[in-house]
Amino acid sequence: MIIANVAAALPGERDFHLVDILIKEGKIAWIKEAGSFQRDSRLANEYAAEEMLDAKGLLAFPGAIDPHVHFDEPGFTHREDFLHGSAEAARGGVTTVIDMPCTSIPPVTTPHALEGKLSIVRDRALVDYAFFGGINGTMLPEEISDVVQSLANRVVGFKCYFISGMDTFPAVNDTQFAAAAKACAKEGRPLLLHAEDSNVIAEASQERQSLRGSQAPSWADYYTSRPMEAEIAAVHKALKLAGQYTKYLHIVHVGTGKAAIAASEKGASCETCAHYLAFDETDFARFGAALKTAPPVKSPEQKAILWRLLAEGRLSFVASDHAGAPEYEKFTDNPLTAYGGIPGTGTLFPYLLSEGLFAKRLSLERFLEATSGGAARRYGLWQGKGSLMPGKDADFVLVDPDHTTYLDPSHMMSKSSITPFAGMRLSGRIEGTFVRGSYVYASVRLAAALRHQANPAFSNEVGMILAKPGFGKFLTWGYR
Repeated sequence: MIIANVAAALPGERDFHLVDILIKEGKIAWIKEAGSFQRDSRLANEYAAEEMLDAKGLLAFPGAIDPHVHFDEPGFTHREDFLHGSAEAARGGVTTVIDMPCTSIPPVTTPHALEGKLSIVRDRALVDYAFFGGINGTMLPEEISDVVQSLANRVVGFKCYFISGMDTFPAVNDTQFAAAAKACAKEGRPLLLHAEDSNVIAEASQERQSLRGSQAPSWADYYTSRPMEAEIAAVHKALKLAGQYTKYLHIVHVGTGKAAIAASEKGASCETCAHYLAFDETDFARFGAALKTAPPVKSPEQKAILWRLLAEGRLSFVASDHAGAPEYEKFTDNPLTAYGGIPGTGTLFPYLLSEGLFAKRLSLERFLEATSGGAARRYGLWQGKGSLMPGKDADFVLVDPDHTTYLDPSHMMSKSSITPFAGMRLSGRIEGTFVRGSYVYASVRLAAALRHQANPAFSNEVGMILAKPGFGKFLTWGYR
C-alpha cells in the first residue's frame, strides 16, 4: 500500500514534510519525497500493483499511544470491555493502548491471571495492546520480587496505589512500595504510582465534614477533600522510598504542577491527562459527576502550569485514564460515592491536536512525544511503535486540518458516553486510523472512497470501524 502526497509529522522535524509512504507487511518500508512514485519509473513498475491512497491535503501523525486505560475485562464489563474500548480508541486516532491491572477480576498480579485475561481479550481487541502488572496491599514485601519477576516478560510495567477505592486492589504501605521499587528496578520495568496521600485526604475529608455538618455533600466537598497537598506529599514520599531507583518511578495522572516538578527533578517520569488540561475545579458546577476523577481537576492556575510543564517536557506524555461507567453508577445523590472516571481514549488525541498543536501550546516535536513517542520509549515499545520511521509498524492517523470535530456523545463507541468533553468543537478531523498498515477506522468520506465493509456494530454518521475483533496484537516489552 502507498499513502501518497501526505504531509507527515516525522521524528525530529519542526514541520510537516510532503511525502509518499510505502507500507509492506504492516511495516513502513520507505518514506520518500512526495511524487517519487510517479516520477521514478522503476518505483512505478515495482509497485504498480500496490493499493494507493492519495492523501493530498491530509496530515499523517504516528498512531497515538494511550498508556493508561481501564477496559475492565474481565470482571467489570458493565462499564467497559476491550471491544468497545478499542473501537473508541481507534475512532480517536489511538493505535495502541496499555490496560491497567486493577480493574480486572482477578487483577493482573499473577501469570495465571494475565493469561486468563489475554485469552478473552485476544479475540476482541481492535487496536494493539499491552498490559501492566499489579502490586497491591495483599502481598507480603518478600513476595513482591517474585511477583515482578514472574510477570516482567509479559507486561510493560507495574502499577500500585498509595490510596485505593477498590476492595480487589488495596493500596500498598511504605514497606511494600520500597520492595516494589527495588524489584521493578531489578527487572528494568517502570513502577507506576497513583500518588495521593491517604493521611492528607483523611484530614481534609474530616475538615470538610465538620464544616458541612448535616448538609448533603457537594462537589466542593469532593474536590477540596483531595487537595493539591495530597499529590505533593505522595510524590515526595515515593521519591524518598524509591531511593536510588527513582528513574524507574512513573507518576500517573498528575493534576498538580508541584508534584510533576518534584518528580522530574529526581529523574522520575510523569503523565497528565487531557481532562487536567481542559478543565478545572470551577467546572464541577457545570459537569458534576461527568468530571469526577481521582485525583480531581485542580485550580485554573494548575491547569495553566500543567500546559507549561508539558511544553517544556517535564511532563513526559499524556494519557486518558479511560474509565467509563453507566449512569446508575455516575449519577448518584452523593458526589463522594459517585463513580469516578471519564471515557477519554477517543478524545485524547483530538483534544491535544486542537488545543495543543494547532493552538500553538505545543511544538510539533512535543506533541509527538506527548501522544506517541514518550509512552513508546517509557514502556519498551519504541523499536516498533511511536514514530513514522522505516522499519516500524505502519500505525498512523490521517487528519484533515481544514475541518472541525464536534464531540457528540452519540458518536462515541465506548460503552459509556458520559463525558465533560461533550459539545466541544475542535480543530482538525480524523479521517482514518491505521494499525500495522490496515484500516481500522475510517470517516464516512474515506470509507466511501475505499469501499470497505464496515462493522455494523460500530458505524455512525461520521465514521466506522473496518477491522474485525481480534485484529489487535498483544505487545510486550521490547516489541519490534
